[in-house]
Amino acid sequence: MAFSFRPLMESNDAVELNSGEDFENNTCLSKAEVAIFLDKQKINYVEQKKMFASGSKKCKTRFTGTKDPVANQAAVIELREYVTFNILFRSRLSMEEFEIASLSNLYLEEVEEAVALIPSLSQHFTDHEIEEMLGVISLLMAQMFH
Repeated sequence: MAFSFRPLMESNDAVELNSGEDFENNTCLSKAEVAIFLDKQKINYVEQKKMFASGSKKCKTRFTGTKDPVANQAAVIELREYVTFNILFRSRLSMEEFEIASLSNLYLEEVEEAVALIPSLSQHFTDHEIEEMLGVISLLMAQMFH
């Protein structure tokens, strides 16, 4: 998934929000993807010589815990692709978008913790598969924060 820099928001109404082609097929974004979206929105505002709300900068940092989400863009893309393709490919039942986003948002470490917070995981995967997924997700998340 490659991210473009075309104008993303043409309206202040969230219902009419145009998130761009990068996110058009995702109904539930991870926090890191939201941070990239906000950062690109800031770039578009600067290019259009509009004021970008200072609260958005704080919000962007809150979403990722990093100051520069675009620098982590490759890891964010890799995480989304891993979760979307590898996990869904191995899943016995289809997972909901919020379950997929939760896997990358919650920083889960233990199988028991993952199943407690996302109970449907046990319907989709064995404990060993969940442990393997959490390991890969943990490695990808570490790339974003170091």
